[in-house]
Amino acid sequence: MIDYSKLEAGQHISSECLTLDAKSVGDYVAAVSDTSHPTAGDGTPLVPPMAIAALALSAVINTLQIPGGTIHASQELGFGASVPMGETLKCTATLAQNSVRRNWRFLIVNIDVTSEAGSAVMEGKSTIMLPV
Repeated sequence: MIDYSKLEAGQHISSECLTLDAKSVGDYVAAVSDTSHPTAGDGTPLVPPMAIAALALSAVINTLQIPGGTIHASQELGFGASVPMGETLKCTATLAQNSVRRNWRFLIVNIDVTSEAGSAVMEGKSTIMLPV
């Protein structure tokens, strides 16, 4: 079990490589009933941007061993590039803030996602509230 009180701002949380294959993206699309089917100009299937966000945040939540009763309070995302199906992305998370207010711990996590070539794909910030 992680002692969340010991996590410090600026601390590296995780680095994960995620391959966005047809199965992982298909599971996401089915779970949220996404009916979009983005494609590049040449017809290459693209990964829906929110699938990238969901899979990147999932990696952070698994690394932090977030317990039940947690609230995903907010999320800010920016996308820089389209991602073809099958691409492997590097997802890096850093803790921006760790504070307690009343009976809740607020963890603010910055997430950066880059392509195999090093291009910025997504940057974001998520606020996670855990009961103290």
